[in-house]
Amino acid sequence: MAKLVVNGHQSLNGDVQLSGDQQTIMAIQAAALLATQGTTIVDNVPATTNIDLMNRFLQTMNVMVDFDHQQKILRMDATRRIDPVKISGQALIAAGSTLARCHAVWLVDNGVSDDYREEILNISSGLQQMGATVEKSAEGLKITTTRLIGQNVDLQSSGMITTLNMMMAATLAQGITVLNHPNQSPAVVELAKVLNKMGGRVHGAGTDTIRIQGVTFMHSTDYYALSDQEEAGVYLVLGAVTAGDILVHGALREHLRSVIRLLSEMGNTVITQRDGIRIIGTSLLLPTNEVDITQFQQLGEYLQMAILGLQMLANGQTIVKGFTTDQLGMLGCTITNEDRRMTYHNHQLKIEGPIKQHPTMISTTSPVMGLLALVNALAIDQRIVIDPAEVVSGSFANLMDQLISLGAKIDLSFD
Repeated sequence: MAKLVVNGHQSLNGDVQLSGDQQTIMAIQAAALLATQGTTIVDNVPATTNIDLMNRFLQTMNVMVDFDHQQKILRMDATRRIDPVKISGQALIAAGSTLARCHAVWLVDNGVSDDYREEILNISSGLQQMGATVEKSAEGLKITTTRLIGQNVDLQSSGMITTLNMMMAATLAQGITVLNHPNQSPAVVELAKVLNKMGGRVHGAGTDTIRIQGVTFMHSTDYYALSDQEEAGVYLVLGAVTAGDILVHGALREHLRSVIRLLSEMGNTVITQRDGIRIIGTSLLLPTNEVDITQFQQLGEYLQMAILGLQMLANGQTIVKGFTTDQLGMLGCTITNEDRRMTYHNHQLKIEGPIKQHPTMISTTSPVMGLLALVNALAIDQRIVIDPAEVVSGSFANLMDQLISLGAKIDLSFD
C-alpha cells in the first residue's frame, strides 16, 4: 500500500470545487429501496469509498446498481424482489427503508464504534414505538412488522442516522408520524425533498418538528446532489490552519454558521460570496476557551476532527467538550503527548496549544483519524508520513489533487 508524505507549513491558496454531499447521497441510496416503480437517478455523485460500499450493500439486496464514475451519475432500480440482509456500520442508514419495504431487518453491532451501537439502540427504539417487534439475539436485533403505525417520536438524544431512518420508515407507515427534535443536518433537509419527489408527504425538515403523512406507494425520482457541506467546512479549516486564502465554491452559509462563527472568533477572516465562502487565515490562531464539538456533529465526523485539529493549533488553552472515550482511544496514533499538553477528564479534553510536535509516522485504519493527521501535517513545519494513504484520500473525492493545486507539498511513497 502507498504512504502519504506531507511536508507541512505551506500556505494553501486558491479555489476549491466541492463534490456531491456523501451523507445525502447515502440517504438517497437507502431511500431508493422504497421505490417499487422506475429507476432512481442521482447526479453529482463522488466516487468515494462510502458510496461504493453502499452500492455493494444495495446489490446484496437484489437492487440493480449502475454507477458511472466519469459522469458521476448513479442509477438504482429496486423494482425486483428485495431481500433483507443483516445491516451494520454505515449501512445502518438503510434500516428504516429496509423495514418499510421488506417488513424485516437485522441490525448487527460490528464493534467498530460506540456511535453505531448507540444508533442501533435509537433506531430500534423508534421503530418499536411505531409498532415493530424487536427481538434480541446473539447476532444483534431482529426487527419485524406487518405494518408500521404513525406515532409521536422524540429524537432529542438521537443522531442524524436515526432521524433519516425514521423519516424513511414513516413514509410508508399508516397515519401521521411526528418526529420531535430531529437532527437538522443538510442530509435531513435534502432527503425530505427527495422523499416528496418520490410521492411522500414530508413537512418541516430543518425545524424542530417533522410531520410525515404515510402513503402506500413510492416511485423513483432524479436528484442533483447538494455540494458537500462537510467537505466545505474541512477546506475552510485547512485555510485557517495554514494561514491561507481559499475560496470554497458551493459552500453555503446556512449550513456552516457554526463553523464560520468559530473561525471568526479565532481571528480568521470569513467572507460569504455569491458563489461560495472565502477564508483568509491568520498567522496567530486565538483560543476560544471552550468548544462543544457536538455542535458540528450534524455536518459529520470528518469536520469534527478537523475542528479538533484547529483547536490543537490555537495559541492558548482550549476546553473541547463532548469528546468521547472512543475518539480519545483513537487519538493516540496521531499525536505525541509526552509533555501532557492534552488531558482528558469528564468528557472534556483540555488543550494547551499550540501543539506542533507530532509523530513522523502515523499509522491508522480510521478515516476520521487519518483526516485529523492530515490537518496537523499540513499545518506544522514537519515531515509526516501517513500510512496507508488510502485512509486519507478516501474521505472526499479528489482531495489530494485539490490540496496539491492549493499549494500543499504531498507525495506518495511505496517504500
